[in-house]
Amino acid sequence: MVFRGRTVLAIAACTALLACVATIGILNASGKTFRPSSSGLAAGASEGGVSGGFTEKELDKLRRVYALIEQQYMRPVNREELLDGAIRGMVGALGDPYSVYMTRDEADRFTDAVEGTFTGIGARLEVQDGEVVVRQVLEGTPAERAGLQAKDILLSVNGTSLEGLSLREAVAKIRGPKGTKAKLRVQRPGADKTLELELVRDRIAEATAVGELGGDGVGKLRIVQFSFDTAKKAVEALTEMEGRGMKALVVDLRGNPGGVMQTAVEVAELFVPSGKPVVITEDGNGNRKTELSEGSLRTVKPYPIVVLIDKGSASAAEILAGALKQSAGAALLGETTYGKGTVQISFEKGLDDGSLVKLTVSKWLLPDGSWIDAKGLAPDVAVSQPDYFSASRLPRDRVLKPDETGEDVRNLQLMLEGVGVAADRTDGYYSKATEEAVKRFQQAAKLPETGIVDERTAERLEEAFFMALQDPARDAQWSAAHDIALRMAEKIG
Repeated sequence: MVFRGRTVLAIAACTALLACVATIGILNASGKTFRPSSSGLAAGASEGGVSGGFTEKELDKLRRVYALIEQQYMRPVNREELLDGAIRGMVGALGDPYSVYMTRDEADRFTDAVEGTFTGIGARLEVQDGEVVVRQVLEGTPAERAGLQAKDILLSVNGTSLEGLSLREAVAKIRGPKGTKAKLRVQRPGADKTLELELVRDRIAEATAVGELGGDGVGKLRIVQFSFDTAKKAVEALTEMEGRGMKALVVDLRGNPGGVMQTAVEVAELFVPSGKPVVITEDGNGNRKTELSEGSLRTVKPYPIVVLIDKGSASAAEILAGALKQSAGAALLGETTYGKGTVQISFEKGLDDGSLVKLTVSKWLLPDGSWIDAKGLAPDVAVSQPDYFSASRLPRDRVLKPDETGEDVRNLQLMLEGVGVAADRTDGYYSKATEEAVKRFQQAAKLPETGIVDERTAERLEEAFFMALQDPARDAQWSAAHDIALRMAEKIG
């Protein structure tokens, strides 16, 4: 996992998203695109299942192998687990990392990711000096209804103290299934007594598109992934910023793993004039279909657009970036993108138990017909972040101590630099100066000054590092995109 300097605060009780949300197409049995059903995922096959199937000889082989395992294996076997394993093996034999089988629980989490929802209380949290603090309360959530406020300190949940916990540990205590209760003891700044709030955990819709307008007229549209309501959120954000006189726009797609392909097309149509290509799909037989924008003349924006991309921009994010560049005249800035040029369909009907199979069914091409799979989309202006932006998580299963070498120590040194207590080197050797830098951090974090990075120090350092990356002044890519967009706006004006 690589840390990126944007949204790094955890939302209480959020479920883990998949590492890379695939470009999801939504098709019915006839192959025609349609709007999602209430379940969020559409079926790619009829209720009766797909055509074809195993021959009697093939089925007999499967039965024989199962009987052999059941009768001869030294331990009891779980029939359901064997069946799941057989299906995983069959899909895995395709050799395609984006074609996968998911059990019911896995499919539920995947559906949440695609729909942009999670189960929780609806509060963004952070850890300050060992205390769990509410940074933001989301509208229309259990947290808002219960009266939770920004800057409230969460002392305990359901009688379990949160004092001294890491952000990850605190979130794990607060989260839980929909409909269950979270009884919070809260210290509110300025209040003499603690508050007791009772919240009922619920499904929370994540804000996948957020707008922010600066005082100089440069707006930012941050899209974290493409869920079913992302286009609607993007429209709301653009309308609000345009109404306040936005002069230039930066569309931030960094770290966006993709999502629903049709949603990416709908967002592109907010900028790409009617009749111009957005994306081209090509099936296994080489048949191509060009998706043309259904925007209007009003789609031609009176302000310049810069798109921020990096190596974490993948799939549907690359579709939008390519469409904005080639069909809307936007400039791309940052790093070459991930390079995922295929489309998957999720098939769930006919399996009957809540599981699903996600299969690659086609590839997608940029409006000019080029395929970026495994190559990525290169920026017009290449801008890299400071080295410490590439730091990855510290180990939890062992301590880091002086005279060690390796990538874990290098990540430690990068994080120390990021939080302002840099050592003398970042080459992966745990030097005496690195030990002293660790002690300085531990002192500031009110931890035992051992100079050794144990689990507690690792957790606190990562949290401080997360917070440091929130400073826009540290974001070289955003600063460059902002300046270019502003200069372009001044030329137009």
